[in-house]
Amino acid sequence: MKATTSRFVTYRVHMLRALRATTVSTALAIALTLLAASATGQPASVGGAKPRIVNGQGTEAGQFPFVVALVDAETFEREGAFDAQFCAGSLTTPTTIVTAAHCVVDDQTGRQAEASSMLVAIAENLKGANIRMVRVSAIAVHPDYDSERVTNDVAVLTLAEAVTDVPIIMPMRPGDIADYLLPGAPVFVVGWGNQSLTGNSYPEAIRAGALVVFPDGACGRNEPYKIGSVTFDGFNLDEADPALMVCAAGVTASGKVIDACQGDSGGPLIGGQGGALRLVGLVSWGDDCGTRHPGVYTRITAMAEFLMAKNAISTLPPTIAPALTVDVLSGGLRVTFAITSDGSVISTFAATATDSVTGATASCFAKPRRDRLAPFCTIAGLANGVTYSVSGISANEFGNSPPAAPIAAVPISVPIPGAIRGVSVAAGGAARFSVDASDANGSKLASVRVECLPLSGGLARSGRVVGVAALVTRLAPRRYSCAVEAANALGAARSNPRLVVGRR
Repeated sequence: MKATTSRFVTYRVHMLRALRATTVSTALAIALTLLAASATGQPASVGGAKPRIVNGQGTEAGQFPFVVALVDAETFEREGAFDAQFCAGSLTTPTTIVTAAHCVVDDQTGRQAEASSMLVAIAENLKGANIRMVRVSAIAVHPDYDSERVTNDVAVLTLAEAVTDVPIIMPMRPGDIADYLLPGAPVFVVGWGNQSLTGNSYPEAIRAGALVVFPDGACGRNEPYKIGSVTFDGFNLDEADPALMVCAAGVTASGKVIDACQGDSGGPLIGGQGGALRLVGLVSWGDDCGTRHPGVYTRITAMAEFLMAKNAISTLPPTIAPALTVDVLSGGLRVTFAITSDGSVISTFAATATDSVTGATASCFAKPRRDRLAPFCTIAGLANGVTYSVSGISANEFGNSPPAAPIAAVPISVPIPGAIRGVSVAAGGAARFSVDASDANGSKLASVRVECLPLSGGLARSGRVVGVAALVTRLAPRRYSCAVEAANALGAARSNPRLVVGRR
């Protein structure tokens, strides 16, 4: 049974349009579903997954590995991680956790928690057998944190040991606003908090809720904002400051509000997908849980200077070469990059093919993808039958990684597969694809199929292309990388992949 009080955690709420603080349980978390609605009223789901409601499915295994639980060290020794959890946070470098200031400051006394009084739990299930505990060596609270107005609600925890085998999440930079924080942009909130609006129901395993970003007018100018069938009230400027805060919420298909709740404090508001995930906000406060007001999150871009000063934003070039796979095409090579985690954040990938005889080179470039597909690029204009040595690097604004070990590859006259133009997935996992016609490339086509590979591993599903259409059946409710595969007597080639999500 989770404790009902915490020594240093308060959850800030707006009640009767006035600020007040309410002490809550040591587990801060989520009253949410896995369905959001877009600002246009059309339902949107997490990564395209089937909409879920409160107590539905949680996150996919390994989907948010950088989200950690903050636990009270003393309670952990007596009762374990589930009862000791009081806040959440995000691993932004191998040695730093970004969380909310109100998680580590007692708003009644202003006393900051001692680093030795808490631990960081790395686990998806707080009652699981493989919980990894890491000690905290230092706590830094934003110097302008105001507990009354809940402004600058951010803190950085420095870990006593580096966590180098868990992927990090990059805090959003000011230049990313157009990509991540436009009104209606999809975002996720993640944590272990309360799932009930009328009582206490805390999950053992981490949960995620799909939300959308509200315009600044609803987060400081008291403007209403509609999502689906629900019209939300805005906050006044004396309540929410859009320069320092982000407002967000979601709505289920049945009109229930998706919101963070007690237990989620300090946890991440996440924008983007795949290699382009970014930390855009921190769970800060709200007008209770699941009301007609959005949840309010600390705006990470406004905290950039503080985070940089506390080494919570990586300033290192990548130190590990990317792993490459090379697909043979006619007159080209497709290079796919596997992201390796060393604490740096990758902004660009580059691949180069070198003619083994003449030394001539050709290159291509790729960016981290917002879906969960691996980034790739195609080196075009190569000669069939010539052996090329292919290598690649990853890079960010601070420098380049070492080059990957070279791979020898020879373009040949394999077919030119048609691209996937559209896909419609029905209940039961039947996916109908419309595709461009494939070119046999001077030979006879032996087969043309659409093949779907599950991103989390497992059996592939495929269907034969007839004309310009294909049917792939029994796609499970998971993410797939689907492509047209065309074969002739010389070999096979795949089109550029497309992300497809199966349905029950």
